[in-house]
Amino acid sequence: MAKLFLIPIISLFDVHDVAVRDWLNKLDDRALATHLEYPFKLDRFFPESSQHVLKSIDSVHSEILRLLDIIEPQVVFLDIPVDFVELENRYNKREISPSEFWSEYYLVSGTEEASGALYCIYIEGIIDRNIRLIENREHLPSSIIFYGTDIKTRQEVIPVYDNILEKDDEFLLKIARVVNEITSLRESPKHLWYSQMQVRRAAVSYEETERFYTELLIRLGRFLKFKIRHYVVKSLRKHALEFVSSYEKFLDYKMREDEIKLSNIIEGLNLLKVQSDCEDVVIFCTPMHYSALSNSLKKEKELSRLGITIVDINITTLLDKMKLFVQKNRIMQSNYENALDILGRKKPERFSAPSAVLIPA
Repeated sequence: MAKLFLIPIISLFDVHDVAVRDWLNKLDDRALATHLEYPFKLDRFFPESSQHVLKSIDSVHSEILRLLDIIEPQVVFLDIPVDFVELENRYNKREISPSEFWSEYYLVSGTEEASGALYCIYIEGIIDRNIRLIENREHLPSSIIFYGTDIKTRQEVIPVYDNILEKDDEFLLKIARVVNEITSLRESPKHLWYSQMQVRRAAVSYEETERFYTELLIRLGRFLKFKIRHYVVKSLRKHALEFVSSYEKFLDYKMREDEIKLSNIIEGLNLLKVQSDCEDVVIFCTPMHYSALSNSLKKEKELSRLGITIVDINITTLLDKMKLFVQKNRIMQSNYENALDILGRKKPERFSAPSAVLIPA
């Protein structure tokens, strides 16, 4: 019986991509020319905040590779739009190498512009490390299957996602101001690093501010239980209403995405079963979709018919290393609960399902 493993992943490429783009945008022509003379180890010139992020994502990536070496999968499912079927087929037919596969997917190509040349030199080094996601320990290419939503659906989702991230920032800032009016906060925000989905295929966030947010939300929760609740509700009601409206629209889109991705996974597994007998299969997914896919796959009767069993692998270490990258999701979940409390509303039943959970449990 084939074994199926589900692993949450933060894209090594996306994080390095944002870091190098941010840095390049701040350089003038003279600086670019200087770096082109010696275009190695560019990350040592990045801002401190970016360097913190890169150390953390490298740690996450190393743990993912460790898990892959334990599993040694024959097939890897990637959350890449199904529109890229030609690229998928070319790789599986061994018409392109793993390096060429990632370069084509990320559209990394040569350019005469100084900034573009530096970008390619840097990113090609990251792709060399990203290759391992579709190879086993012996570096023999694995078969891959794309299961992500189509590009059109993805484009519809991006504005909704970006909007809720913006509304969350506004709501959180208002909460901080109200709480600070009543009592001084001991903690303060530390490293914050963020890019929106419009910039790349995925939003990237990294925050070393857990203690600040934890203190802030604990104090807000206490205020909502005491006599001061009336003042807090009056101050935050308008922002809470806007946040809840955006958040629930975001969850509806996310749950629709979950359904599409699950359907694509099942279709991929059916095709896989017809073509070959693979013993171990890995599905990579974003942390935001992990709980929904995990819950659905464990209930999916089609897997039993296909002779596939989903296996739990210990991802505790991975989740711990990933924590700084999913803190934004944790805060949004907490803000939703607090916003409902402020409005005196109960959570709609459909949003109590695993599909409404944004961080892996």
